[in-house]
Amino acid sequence: MSETKERIKCLIIGSGPAGYTAAIYAARADLHPVMYTGMEPGGQLTTTTEVDNFPGYPEGVDGPAMMIDLQKQAERFGTQVRIGMVTEVKFSNEMGGIHQVCVDNSTWIEAETVIISTGATAKYLGLPSEQR
Repeated sequence: MSETKERIKCLIIGSGPAGYTAAIYAARADLHPVMYTGMEPGGQLTTTTEVDNFPGYPEGVDGPAMMIDLQKQAERFGTQVRIGMVTEVKFSNEMGGIHQVCVDNSTWIEAETVIISTGATAKYLGLPSEQR
């Protein structure tokens, strides 16, 4: 008995501003994107109190509120947001080939397109002033 893998048209790895921006564009292009949030849903902006340099927020916004707005907009156009971490990707070498993606070290899925938008993680030095 063979197990059928889920096939996704557009898989987005990462749920920060870049991931949600990709999701909005992909969804509006009818690519039915699926996003895996990774270890830090919403990315680094969920720990940021003031965001003044992002378009569309003339009065500024706090990071968590902005990420909620981006998620709502992506979902409004059909993005499926899933909690989970992509732990391995086997990219196809063929033009138009299907990529193999492992989620949470256990579930393999197939993706026609993979967009990697994993962002960054702050590296702290351990100084008392960093937390202020």
